[in-house]
Formats: sequence, C-alpha cells, structure tokens
Amino acid sequence: MRLSNDKRNNASLTPFVCIVLFILILSGCAQLRPAGNPLLDKKAFLLAKKAQSFNHNIIAGRGTGWARIETKKKTDKFRIAWAAVFPDKIRITFLISGHPLETIIATGEQITFFSHTGQHAKYSDNSKDPDMDEFINVPVKMSEIISILLGRLPVKKFDKAYFTAQDPSLSSIALEQNWKGVTQYLHFNGNQKIDGLKSTDVSGKLLYEMNIIKYKTYGSNQIPVKIEIKDMDTRKLTLDITGFQANPLIKESVFRLTEPL
Repeated sequence: MRLSNDKRNNASLTPFVCIVLFILILSGCAQLRPAGNPLLDKKAFLLAKKAQSFNHNIIAGRGTGWARIETKKKTDKFRIAWAAVFPDKIRITFLISGHPLETIIATGEQITFFSHTGQHAKYSDNSKDPDMDEFINVPVKMSEIISILLGRLPVKKFDKAYFTAQDPSLSSIALEQNWKGVTQYLHFNGNQKIDGLKSTDVSGKLLYEMNIIKYKTYGSNQIPVKIEIKDMDTRKLTLDITGFQANPLIKESVFRLTEPL
C-alpha cells in the first residue's frame, strides 16, 4: 500500500518533531542564565573546584561521634563508630548506651544491614550507591555520607559555576551540569570555607540542605565536625564528630561482618 503525499510528509516529520520536543524538554530542565562576567565566572569555577577537592588527600578514615535523627514524629540519638574508604566502602555501627544496635556495611557493590538486637534478620541488597532516605530519613546517597565522614565535601560533578545573582556578596555559587541545569549551590563564609551546600534534582527541586557548623583540625586537615543535613519535610540528621583518624590502615576484611570494627 502506498502512502499519499500528505501521509508521507507526516510520517517523515514525526522523527523531527520528536527530536525538537526532546530538545525542548531538556532545555526546560536547564535554567537559562543571562551572560555573566567572565572573570567572576572563572573565580566561581576555581572556588567550586577547590571545594570539590577539599581534603582529597583523605582516602580512608576511622571516626566516632553522635548522630541525631529528627522527624516530625520523633527524635533518636545514637553513638556512632565507622571505618570508611573512598569512594564507596564504609562500615558504620550505631550504639545506644555503649551497646551495638545496628551495623551497616557498604562495599560499592552491596549494602548489608545487621541488627545486633535481633530486631530484624540480616538483610543485603545489591546496590552500588543506595539512597539512605528509608534508613536515616534524609535523602542522601551512601557515597555522600562516606564523603562527609571522611572530611570531604559531597560536591557533584559540574560543567559550569557562577555566583548567584541574588547574592551580591559573592558568597553563593551555583553549579550546573550540561543538560541538567543547576545541581547544587555552595555557600562560602568570610574565610572562603564552605558552610552550606544545597543539592537539587534534575527539575531543580531541593533534595537536601547541608550546613557545616564547625570545623576542627586533625593533623594537617580541617575536618567538618558538626554537620546538619535537612530536607524539605524538615527531617534532619545532625552529625557531631568527636574523634577522627585520617588515612589509617583499614583491612578489606573490616567490610565483612565477621571482622570486628
């Protein structure tokens, strides 16, 4: 059966229309920004790169501290101890009154949950970088938790960085990825240290906001030791780090439950 000219034209236009619509959708995800000052954009990019590489010399760490989890319904506070290796390995144990309650182990291929009190059976899931929303009530990735506990900053990959127009003090920087628009906002204090970070999804919706309340020197590194992470639903995770060791020897067997922390 042969198509008429009109039908053939419509058929040939269909792929073109789909491509145009696809480009329009992608363009809608990215925020359009007026042309900025190239010198300021360069400064913003360098500051963002500095934040991204903050404490990049720390590839492993052990630490202790407190984790406080607040929701609209309740507040829980735990003692925590962890060992982690960048970028995707961690073993973290939650304790109450000195007694282990729960251990979480991530290996970059699998995450395992083990209850020391028998509250649930051992559970494992094949996930390289799970979302921890279900477990700690704040929508952060395991890789972001690992970065934070290693004294790093969870700055995502970016292609563009510029000072936000709403902040004439030049202390807030927006980070963009090509085709995705703004993914994060960084806020610097007067000493050009990050004291705030906001992470967004591809539509620009806020995922979480992280505030660094305090830094402390461990060896040659400045480590964020009091961090608050909260989301749009006012759920909040507060981390108070009380002890930290950078780049200790951590055996691979630590990331198996049979090995003590």
